[in-house]
Amino acid sequence: MTNSTSESLLFRLGESGNSDAWSRFSELYTPLIFFWARKTGLDAHDSSDLVQEVMTLVFQKLPEFQYDPNRSFRGWLRQVTLNKHRERLRKKKLKVDAVSQTYLPILQTKVH
Repeated sequence: MTNSTSESLLFRLGESGNSDAWSRFSELYTPLIFFWARKTGLDAHDSSDLVQEVMTLVFQKLPEFQYDPNRSFRGWLRQVTLNKHRERLRKKKLKVDAVSQTYLPILQTKVH
């Protein structure tokens, strides 16, 4: 994989129905997103889930994405990956907090 992003690939992704471009994008960037996910400490299963979430978001956002050759597309993609990871952590914490709030009064009840 090269260190630069193909501007023509990004342009083709914006075209509706260009499955060849999306296949190429997936081929190039899925391993990179997976690598970044694993670097956050996720196991292989959770990393795969995160990759799917990132790819879904990118699929939704790329038609409106404006490529700036002075900025790093990979930097943007990495930030999207990290933001999705943080979002998952927040949701997980909210679920844990909700469960704790539900069961905490029961656990604090003294048994006589």
